[in-house]
Amino acid sequence: MQSDTGNSIRYFSRHELLYSILLFGSVGAIAWAIRGTAGWGGVDGTVVPGLMWGILWYYLSYRKGIDARGVVFWLGLSLAMGGELGYGQYVSWIQGVFYVGDGTMSVDPGLGYLWFFICGVGWAAPGAIVLGWVLGRRASTKQWVVRIVLFSLLLIILFAWPVIEVTGEWLAKNFPSFLFPNADVGLYSSELGHHLSRTVYTNTQNFLVLLWWIAALKVAFWQHDKITLITGGIIGAGFGLGFMQSALWTLGYVSHPDFIDWWKMWELNAGFNLGLFYAVTFYVLLKKGYLTNRYGEEIEDQFRSEHQKTVLMAFAGFLLIFLTGFEYFLWTGLSMSLFYFVSMLLTTRNVKDVSGLIARRKNISFIFSLLFLLFILFFGGSERLGIFLDLYSLDEVSQYSWPVGRLLLFIPVAVVIAGITLIKIWMVIPSDSRDIISLSYYKISELITILGFVGVLSIWPSKIGVFYAFFIVIAIYAINRLEYKVNFR
Repeated sequence: MQSDTGNSIRYFSRHELLYSILLFGSVGAIAWAIRGTAGWGGVDGTVVPGLMWGILWYYLSYRKGIDARGVVFWLGLSLAMGGELGYGQYVSWIQGVFYVGDGTMSVDPGLGYLWFFICGVGWAAPGAIVLGWVLGRRASTKQWVVRIVLFSLLLIILFAWPVIEVTGEWLAKNFPSFLFPNADVGLYSSELGHHLSRTVYTNTQNFLVLLWWIAALKVAFWQHDKITLITGGIIGAGFGLGFMQSALWTLGYVSHPDFIDWWKMWELNAGFNLGLFYAVTFYVLLKKGYLTNRYGEEIEDQFRSEHQKTVLMAFAGFLLIFLTGFEYFLWTGLSMSLFYFVSMLLTTRNVKDVSGLIARRKNISFIFSLLFLLFILFFGGSERLGIFLDLYSLDEVSQYSWPVGRLLLFIPVAVVIAGITLIKIWMVIPSDSRDIISLSYYKISELITILGFVGVLSIWPSKIGVFYAFFIVIAIYAINRLEYKVNFR
């Protein structure tokens, strides 16, 4: 994409980069650790860091006069898809321990680190690739067909569980040494059992997502899509290394198992690492002139294609929202998916021109993202809040169970969130306003504070809460410096 930005937009000082890294990293640390806490599942929990990074991306863009409303939803929901990947057994592998049957055997720790890298790429890749697609130049219909097929393959890998089981079983029987440790002693030639079955499934799925990431980068190369090459390369490969590095914290279980929650230290570090790469990617794209304000394109022959694009985006959003919640809140998630789908379709009513349609679409996507983030935060946070308030005990509740006390906490808040979303979207649909929605520094600071509160609550009364407080302080410090000390141009 040819840049139409001037030096005023491209300007991004080293101080801006430093504070942006601190902001993205600190917010990411808390949000990623929330993702790994009881109350949230793998996919729905990953919505939290994804949408938070999307909001921060929007904030940095807005300060540069760039409209990035459409980025938030797609970054957040596509990154969440990586939450379906598993990695738990790799912790024992880097300690040299491989579980099989009722016992253990040794394994090369290097294999554990390798698979942490592969899994890290897989977690970050969906969000990184889709971010490139959203930011990139207008693609042709043929290009989008290829992208849609590519993303459909990813969803099959992640959610068509029988497909992965059959593929893994075939690999274990025919090429066990290719993906699975200790195959040379014939472990995979008979009944696998729980531990080996988990290894086969997890490694197969992670490896297929790695192949998907490579294929997506090749497609970007063939389509001359430099933006996706940058986002996919930096964020995907970067988090592969970052995920592997952060796993070093779990070695603490060997030397000082009761000193602190090493797993949570790992997640805090992992979230900081991924946030760092989002900030660096923003900096690289801005400096190269690839972040542009394409808002307001009014080419009449695009009008029909924009209607078709709206329908496609409505369906894609419906699918992502549904996949986010079907394992943990099926009917609520389905309702929210339908709400988003209908709202997006209504943007085409009585629209006068292309820019008006784009404006409505972006506003609805942005509003829904903000309210969906709050919904997910309280959905998981309600578990520990009820324990804190002595409404029920830890034994009575998990992310899969909803005693009466938890329902009484959650339903009123959920109704308020849904009501506000409905009102906001109802106000947007008939509007042809081209104004970019402003999410002020104050609102983002409040959102960071809410995130920090939920984070501390989610692990209460663990002493590791002090690290959550530390990252809240760093995040608020960084956004204050960006807002008041750095000269945005």
